[in-house]
Amino acid sequence: MEGEVRPLLLDPQCSPMFILPWDPLRAKKSGIMILVSVTLERLAYFAVVMNLFLYLNKGQPEIQSWEPIEALTAVYVIHGVSCICSPIGGWLSDSFIGRYWAVILGSLVYITGYAFLTALSVNGNTNFHWLILGKESHPCSAHVYVTLILIGFGIGFLRANVPPFGAEQVRAGGDHAVRQFFNAYYWCVNVGGFIGIGVLAYVEQNVENGFFISYLVATTALCASLVIFCAGKGFYIVHRPGNSVVINCFRIVGEGLYNTCKKHDSVQGSPMFRRQSHQPVSLVALRGSSWIDRAKISHGGSFHDATVEDVKSFSKTLVFIFVLLPYWLVYFQMSTSFQAQGLHMNLHLNGSSTADFEIPAAWLTLCDDAFVILLIPVLNLVIYPFLDKKHITTVPLCRIVVGMIMSLTAVIVAALVEHFRLEDWRQGNSINQIISNTNYNASSMSILYQIPQYCLIGTAEVFAGVAGLEYAYTTAPRTFQGIVLGLYSAIEGLGSFLGILLVHITRSLQLGWIESEVHFNQGHLDYFFYLLAVIQSVVVVVSGLIMCLRWEPSRRDVHMEETLVASALHSEYYQSIETPPIPESPVT
Repeated sequence: MEGEVRPLLLDPQCSPMFILPWDPLRAKKSGIMILVSVTLERLAYFAVVMNLFLYLNKGQPEIQSWEPIEALTAVYVIHGVSCICSPIGGWLSDSFIGRYWAVILGSLVYITGYAFLTALSVNGNTNFHWLILGKESHPCSAHVYVTLILIGFGIGFLRANVPPFGAEQVRAGGDHAVRQFFNAYYWCVNVGGFIGIGVLAYVEQNVENGFFISYLVATTALCASLVIFCAGKGFYIVHRPGNSVVINCFRIVGEGLYNTCKKHDSVQGSPMFRRQSHQPVSLVALRGSSWIDRAKISHGGSFHDATVEDVKSFSKTLVFIFVLLPYWLVYFQMSTSFQAQGLHMNLHLNGSSTADFEIPAAWLTLCDDAFVILLIPVLNLVIYPFLDKKHITTVPLCRIVVGMIMSLTAVIVAALVEHFRLEDWRQGNSINQIISNTNYNASSMSILYQIPQYCLIGTAEVFAGVAGLEYAYTTAPRTFQGIVLGLYSAIEGLGSFLGILLVHITRSLQLGWIESEVHFNQGHLDYFFYLLAVIQSVVVVVSGLIMCLRWEPSRRDVHMEETLVASALHSEYYQSIETPPIPESPVT
């Protein structure tokens, strides 16, 4: 079944959209197609990104390796570009090409970037490297960054459009069906990550030409993801793009400011609500109005009241999305500073530096994926139903605060691990271990001591990550959902760029926290972790205060409020019309 329905609020005067009849079979088929596609895409994503630091930091004959701070910066860049491109993808889908074609466009660019990265990872083919890289190429050359930008561009388009597109397929089933989809979506994301990291990361670190093999498999998985997504076209509900909601936002804001400056504000000033001076003030006036309300028809403006309310709701949603910025800053430490820390710890299971088997540093992120995979079913099948029976609300903001507390604990644990690792190295308990042709002067302290910090990050992800995604979708108006989900991902990108900024600030101030590979153990990575903990602590306190003030807007409350106001305005309108009295019926 393929439907074409008009989205809500395409223009200031449009009417609400109708909801398609609930078709569980169609929703199940379309949902499976999307979730399988997501699993393959995340498999490819994590297989590359989680070991990108090691790939750039490793030594090989054809490519000169990067210093740790350069490799950290590159990982931050690919995260940042992917997330900053998300609002662009959301805006294009909402206003011009629709979510279905935005996903296809993003996937094609994504695959192109992976194909280039696979070509760059070819090892042993001298003629190929002469053709693509040149004999003495450095990995910070422009072509490497172009490849990373292409990948980031494709990831951004998918992040902004796949979650809302999938939720649209089950929206007719109500809030419960939407919640189930997001839980399944996040679960599939981590299943893909578990496979990508658990299998392909091992190949990258322990097999000859492992990066080329892994990147080739990842590129193939991306192609399969696109094919499966396209195969479900016959089952999808596809919404047409509307007018540019961004332009409407600016128009509403501009009109609100203009009418405020002119002091043109009144229900009485609107032709619909003219009344005699002895009539009572309307409900809208009693409720109080902000400057943006002056763009409403009911206040003498030219925009539908519900459209202006959507813009106001959109602004509140953005405020809470920004609250997650420090959380994402800590989250991205898994693929950057946590991995740098792990590469300087003993990777052998039995603690002996002569053992054959080495634990891939990226494998520790499997603890994060495992916690997400296990905790999501437990929370949704056991914990949340139990709390609901006890009438204990689990609003998204509450779960976000709990998640941020967990991420705060994780970064404190990482700082303690780094403190003891440095102490162990300074006492002479050091080993030399070669990982992908690079010699790391590491502490004899086992990398398994990193498990608690990764598990805490996974717990934080279950609360803050899922709740943030659910909140962004459920509170966003229909025509803003692509942009809101894009901005949600953009906050992740800002977290990455904030990580770059913090790293380079510490370097410019010559604090000596993150040193080059030769002097890495003479630095103080633990101080960097403590700085992250301070930033996260401040936001936790602020978020807790906001939660206590109960300022979090519920989409259901917004709709109920709009309904009450609309009913009151209707009542006032008809009361202002002079009608003849209704004759009394005779008493029988």
